[in-house]
Amino acid sequence: MQGLLRVLILTQGRYGERIHQNLIRRGGDWILKRVELPRHLPPLIEEPETILKGLDLSKGWDLLIYLGESPSAATLIPGVVELTGVEAVIAPVDRYPWLPLGLENQLRAELDEMGVEAFFPRPFCSLTPRGFDVVDRFAERFGMPRLRIDVEGDVIRAVEVLRGAPCGSTWFMAERLIGVGVEEAAERAGLLVQIYPCLASRDIEPPFDDAPIHISARLAMKAVERALKTRPKPGPRGMRAPC
Repeated sequence: MQGLLRVLILTQGRYGERIHQNLIRRGGDWILKRVELPRHLPPLIEEPETILKGLDLSKGWDLLIYLGESPSAATLIPGVVELTGVEAVIAPVDRYPWLPLGLENQLRAELDEMGVEAFFPRPFCSLTPRGFDVVDRFAERFGMPRLRIDVEGDVIRAVEVLRGAPCGSTWFMAERLIGVGVEEAAERAGLLVQIYPCLASRDIEPPFDDAPIHISARLAMKAVERALKTRPKPGPRGMRAPC
C-alpha cells in the first residue's frame, strides 16, 4: 500500500472538527481537505443538489470520511460521492441517532450501485483494514488501537502508538500510561480513553445494547493487553531480546 492518500472530510460540528485536527496532526504526508456541512438541515432534504452546490467539492479525492451529525446530512453522501469521484467512503457511527442502521443499509445499497466501497465502523475506533486499498491505507494509521509497550521490571516505560483512535484518545492514553504498573495498565487505559473525553455516545444504543464509549474503552484495554503479551522478552543480563 503506497502512494499519496487524498482524503476529503465532511464535518458538521465539533465532533468532526476534532477528528479532523487529529488527522492533520498525525496523518503524515496525506492531502486532507475539510468541507463543512450546514449545521441545521431539515429532516427531509427535498433538493439535495441545492445544498451540494453550496459546498466546495471537486474531483481528485481517493477517500471520503463522513463525519456528519444528523441523519439528513448522511443522505447527502451519495451526491458527494458522485461529485467527487471518491473510491470509498468511511462513515463512522459514534452516535446511533446520527446514522441509524436502516439508513446505513440504504446508503450501503446506493453506494454499491455506484461501485463505491462503503464502511460504517461502530464506533470509529473499531475500524481495521478491510482489504480495500484506500481504506486500508487509512486504517493502518487510524482505527482500532494497536500499541508497542516497553516494560522495565513491572512498570511501563514507553508506549508507541502503531494505530490510534481517529479522535486522538489513544495518544492521550499512551502518554499517561508511562510509569503505570503492568497489572493495572489495561484498566487504566480504559479509564483514560473515557476521560479524554471519548467522542462516542455514553447512551446504551443498538445494535450492541451497550454504550459506544464503553466499547471504545474495551478496545483500548485489549490493545494494552495484546501489547503486553507480545512485548519482547528480556534477554541475558536484562537485555531485551531482538525483535
